[in-house]
Amino acid sequence: MNSLKKQLIILLVGLLSIVGMLAGGISYMLAKNDAGELLDHQMREVARSIDEGSQLPAMQARFFSETEQERESDFVIQAWYESEPVRSSRPDFILPRENKTGFTDPTMHGKKWRTYTIVYPDRTVQVSLSGGVRQEIATAAALRSILPIAGLIPLSWILVAVVVGRILKPLDAVTAAATQRDASSLDPLPADNVPQEVAPLIAEMNALLLRLGDALESQRQFVSNAAHELRTPLAALQLQIENLSLCQARQDMDARIGELKAGVHRASHLVNQLLRMARFEAENTSAKHNIDLGQIVKNCIGNLIPLAEKKGIDLGMVRDEEIVIQAHSDALRILFDNLIDNAIRYTPSGGRIDISVISAGEKALVEIADNGPGIPEHLLPRVFDRFFRASGQVIEGSGIGLAIVKAIADRESAEVTLSNRPDGTGLIAKVALSMS
Repeated sequence: MNSLKKQLIILLVGLLSIVGMLAGGISYMLAKNDAGELLDHQMREVARSIDEGSQLPAMQARFFSETEQERESDFVIQAWYESEPVRSSRPDFILPRENKTGFTDPTMHGKKWRTYTIVYPDRTVQVSLSGGVRQEIATAAALRSILPIAGLIPLSWILVAVVVGRILKPLDAVTAAATQRDASSLDPLPADNVPQEVAPLIAEMNALLLRLGDALESQRQFVSNAAHELRTPLAALQLQIENLSLCQARQDMDARIGELKAGVHRASHLVNQLLRMARFEAENTSAKHNIDLGQIVKNCIGNLIPLAEKKGIDLGMVRDEEIVIQAHSDALRILFDNLIDNAIRYTPSGGRIDISVISAGEKALVEIADNGPGIPEHLLPRVFDRFFRASGQVIEGSGIGLAIVKAIADRESAEVTLSNRPDGTGLIAKVALSMS
């Protein structure tokens, strides 16, 4: 695993080193050029100051500092007069006479020389400096100019390490908070003073911890409620089995067996609903796709017609408009299965259930209207709570079906409402889904 701190330090140190070397190289070249120009300027001034009475050796000595006297042998001043032989600061060393004012770079005695010549009407003055000495003086000046940069580069490495450490220190606190907690801790990670670029990640992680906490709490509540709800039917089954074992008369035994079958059916229905709820909450939501809403509802009706016929209930569609929406077909199938199943369970024998699929502007409406007992108005807000059953109902339900419907509706951005018919002859369940 790569270390962000290490990568930043290496990257910044490398970048600063490259910039420092480039700056040093540029400074070296500029300083060297400036030193050369300064030497040229000194040579011009020396040449201009020489007249008939000038003492050439003395002027040569003044050209160098006290620490550079050993270089005097590589510096030559020469003057030619019409009536006199050449004068030279080094009589034993004569350079060729130039006939034009300006700088030249001749090679004599195996050395390159930098020469400045001034041609007067009555005399010629020539100042020459060895190329090696000139290079040495210019290089020394250039090196002195880059010494501060060379010293600052290692210092910048230390500063980079310190600065990067301070910038990433809040992340160390976040890491420590994450690694030192136990598996049951869902407290949010500290987000104080974290870099702006990392703050969204910390916020999303805290939001994820919050959602995980809600999911775990919901799971704990679900398991607790499920255990509570299963306790009653299992206790009833145990009691019915004990009663059945005590029966001796055939007629009494048949009645006990009927009660046992009904108890098993209720427990099986409750377990199926619990499994359906658990699977729905655990599944990952796949991408939505275009579905024919009317066909989904028809499939649900077809699956539940045998149950309706067994009770003599007239189940069918009274209105079917062609509507295509984007949704999860499996989720909607579970939603409508539960609503229609509830309608069948609470509609009395010989009753009627009418289902409509209607387009209403930008919404698609599915209405399931039965002629059962309805639900007391004061209990309607609570019917979507898990394991809630309205008191006074003859039919015993699991109290999970409508909770599943609400959970699916929330995930599908749909709206589910239950209302009693105005004439008091049953209940209407409406599902509104977006068509866009």
